[in-house]
Amino acid sequence: MRVSDRKADLRTLLAAPLVTGPALALIGLTVWTGLSALSGLREAWEMPAYFYVGLPMMMAAVSVASFHMPRRIWRWPLWLVAGHQAGVFIVGLGMQSGLSLVILLLALAVLLSALFSVPAVVGSMVARRVAQRAY
Repeated sequence: MRVSDRKADLRTLLAAPLVTGPALALIGLTVWTGLSALSGLREAWEMPAYFYVGLPMMMAAVSVASFHMPRRIWRWPLWLVAGHQAGVFIVGLGMQSGLSLVILLLALAVLLSALFSVPAVVGSMVARRVAQRAY
């Protein structure tokens, strides 16, 4: 098998929804837990890096996923937010917050899903525009 065939197979695998969804969840989990660890195991949004690096990185991930798979884009923000919320819950348990975070998690999930649906729509619109110009 040639190298170009392997690259094509890898691209096909990475473009599969069964891989993209968990990858987005992993990105959300990594952003929250990584920035929480950098801040001394506090909440990640207490650091300016969360707003300057974390949120734009998650928005870029959603828009890239929506660009490559412009149908049913509602699932990409949900996957990302699910991973992000898992990170919030894990770090919260480490801070002895227990289950008192559940209401906050739900409210934050709704807000983040709405926020991340904007780059998902933009990525999908750009993909459709590029596809129209290709013909």
